[in-house]
Amino acid sequence: MKKSIFIVFHLIISANLFAQINVVSKKIFLDSLNREATPENYIYTRVITNYSQKSVRYVVTDFYKNGRKKMTGATLDRDNLKKDGEFIYYYKNGTKESVVNYSDDHKSGKEINWYENQSKKSEKQNSWDPKTKKSQTLILNFWDENKNQTVVDGNGEYEETDQFVTQKGVVKNGLKQDVWQGNDMVRKITFVDNYDKGILISGISIDENNIKFSYSSLNEKQTGKKVQKTK
Repeated sequence: MKKSIFIVFHLIISANLFAQINVVSKKIFLDSLNREATPENYIYTRVITNYSQKSVRYVVTDFYKNGRKKMTGATLDRDNLKKDGEFIYYYKNGTKESVVNYSDDHKSGKEINWYENQSKKSEKQNSWDPKTKKSQTLILNFWDENKNQTVVDGNGEYEETDQFVTQKGVVKNGLKQDVWQGNDMVRKITFVDNYDKGILISGISIDENNIKFSYSSLNEKQTGKKVQKTK
């Protein structure tokens, strides 16, 4: 009888231990837009290393299908990516793409980017004000793929591709200035924006059906909807 009780007790302990070990890390499948996917149609995987532990920050790492790291850093929320601290991003071949610092899911501090051949691409300075909820990015230096520096100490011509958006224009004192042109592959639009000291003051987009939409703020551009201004 005692032996049977001991075996049952041992099995319960083993099962609980296995369950705890099993949820220490959590693996999520993601598609190309970083939305949760199935094991059959995923593009990336995300692993939250210390998922089962109660913590202020959780280690998060994204992987390409070839097993190499795509991104690594820390999140404040284990179920929703809320970046905090230093994040390192990698190209598919394993070379470093960028090092970016975050504060409460907003870019804050120095940012460095490289091309796939590891020649330097850009140096930026990001800031985030939690009180006003405003962010700003200063483009300090930029080199094209031929290693020509086209932005020096915050002034010059700049071109960037951020995930699915490509745009180029003039930088003055680290901020976007005058006319910027670009396209958004996800929304299937081309656009022409006008900036003054880094602030979008007007713009026009044209979609795949040649329908034009004018906007006067970043919010209107992103949502595709006019925002009523209060008097």
